Amino acid sequence: MDWDLYRTFAAVMETRSYLGASRRLGTSHPTVARDIAALERGLGTRLFVRADDGLVPTSHGQKLSEHVQTMAGAALRASAAIGARGTETRGSVKLSIGPTIATYWLMPHVAPFLELHPHIELELVTHPFPASVSKREADIILRIERGSDESLVGRKVARLGVGFYASKAYVARHGLPQHRGDWRSHRIIGFGDKATNAELGRWSDHVAREASVVMRCSSQSDMLAAARASIGICAMSCIAGDAHSDLVRVAPQKLATGSDLWLLAHPDLIDQPVVRKVLAFVSERARADRTKLRG
Repeated sequence: MDWDLYRTFAAVMETRSYLGASRRLGTSHPTVARDIAALERGLGTRLFVRADDGLVPTSHGQKLSEHVQTMAGAALRASAAIGARGTETRGSVKLSIGPTIATYWLMPHVAPFLELHPHIELELVTHPFPASVSKREADIILRIERGSDESLVGRKVARLGVGFYASKAYVARHGLPQHRGDWRSHRIIGFGDKATNAELGRWSDHVAREASVVMRCSSQSDMLAAARASIGICAMSCIAGDAHSDLVRVAPQKLATGSDLWLLAHPDLIDQPVVRKVLAFVSERARADRTKLRG
């Protein structure tokens, strides 16, 4: 049995498209199509049919999905059971984390942690985000909001602050909006991928609804680059905006929001010493840096 074919099948089931599955798996659209074709040939049946809203599983595809989920769960439990028997903090841990939080908050603290624990290999998974624990894309997830996956356990560890930022050069030419009507004379950099940044995108659109949207970006890193290039004003995490001296915050006392940061893991994994060690590291670091994260 080629497990990679079933991983591809699971990704297509989740995204309902070859393109979406290829992005989730970090591979190409043709590779996904070939994997599904190979799986269908091996099983002797169609697994998906095309519909207006994407790929829809056939009855055989739906049945296979149930078995694949069972297989993934069994693999996860087996790995956890073996790992929990040891007492030594040794092994690899995959942490699913947003790229902005990874770059501007966690990364500077990783080296001291790894020096204390030289037998731990920490893998930061920033794409796809958030990754799936049940599919073994990650062991631990640090994400905004609790989410609907009740199989994960964890808790809130901090609050991530968000504000509006503009470059000093932009402010020198256009000033800053002080009142709602002032936004009409300003340019805004909006969110291109509102599925990934739904809450932040809605807040940005509401606050800056009078402004002219001149650009949309699908990632926080691109929005940051656009703001630093004086293209316009944009909403971003305070840990990113505050890290750059060429940016200024717009009305920090009025225009501020935030979201809870949740640290989550599968209950079958939290007994592994190496997983517990990484959970403790992230949790303690978030508690120590809660003021910086809040912005």
